[in-house]
Amino acid sequence: MIVFMTDWGNSHYVGICKGVIRQITDAEIIDLTHNITPYNVREAMYILDRSVDYFPEKSVFLVVVDYGVGTARKAIAVETEKYYFVAPDNGVLTLVLERHQPRKIVDLVNKKYHFGTSKTFHGRDIFSPAAAYITKGIFDDLGTRLPSYATVPYRKAHLSATGISGEVAYFDRFGNIETNIPFAWVADKEQVKIKVGNKTVLVPVVETYADVEEGELLVHEDSTGYLEIAVNKGVARERFKCFEGCELEILF
Repeated sequence: MIVFMTDWGNSHYVGICKGVIRQITDAEIIDLTHNITPYNVREAMYILDRSVDYFPEKSVFLVVVDYGVGTARKAIAVETEKYYFVAPDNGVLTLVLERHQPRKIVDLVNKKYHFGTSKTFHGRDIFSPAAAYITKGIFDDLGTRLPSYATVPYRKAHLSATGISGEVAYFDRFGNIETNIPFAWVADKEQVKIKVGNKTVLVPVVETYADVEEGELLVHEDSTGYLEIAVNKGVARERFKCFEGCELEILF
């Protein structure tokens, strides 16, 4: 199985890559999402990490969020105990490879396994063929071994006696603020004091959006076990004027 994720939206690029894959393998192709915000590696990094465990072992994750296409950044494939990953070496695999430790990393330089030579469509010419060949048992021959991979710096969630610190992970399509703070850290509280930048707000901890009045802020557990800040039928992002990677604190 190939799990496909890009920032291309509803474009023909997606279909072209699937056509290339189908010329090499009959493996099933699942679209995880093609609606990552353009060039937003941090958003892709979090969404990938929160999605992988819902797929069968040996799935190949084809991730093309690639603001550096055509530059000196490497194109890599990674083998872990459970999964494979094919992506630009720009940090998009940071979180997922913290949990799924790499066994092998290869630089996809073997042109025998490329489909073309475009400088700006590596998704078609390098990444898609690599993912397809991996489903056929080819890995080591795709390129040369690498000792490490690029990472994106981020604020790890931290719990102390006085509060919790973390970061805004990304915003979903409803404008909800997804954080990297485990919800379990606030599960026993009825309300929390949230600080983002110079703004501090007291927010109720609830189970569903409808547990507060329309237009009211809330905190609840998202579907992957992390703390989400939302507004019932509103846009939490607009309330805090924050950005991905922005520091977020919960004060006790």
